[in-house]
Amino acid sequence: MKFYERVISDFGGYEKCKDILSLPNIDFIMNAQGLREHMLEYRREHNIFEVGDKVVWINSIAPNDPRIFEVEASLGEKPDTWSLRHATDEEIKAGKRLEVNS
Repeated sequence: MKFYERVISDFGGYEKCKDILSLPNIDFIMNAQGLREHMLEYRREHNIFEVGDKVVWINSIAPNDPRIFEVEASLGEKPDTWSLRHATDEEIKAGKRLEVNS
């Protein structure tokens, strides 16, 4: 089990973590940013997209489009037919998709 999965499991699961982070003043009570980072890793691993996540196109819809987009509505679990993946930390820092094939 990966560390972020263990943390999320210890809190009672992904949905419970979301509930915890929605509590008022949670940033003063615990390391909420650390939990948010674990949840992002979980979403990346399980292809779950939520509002605010950074994503890139990965197939023929826009094969040469290096832009990073921000999810504006919850997409839940990614269906196989979708053409998105989470942007990596390196891509977010660079402001673009890094492995664009010309």
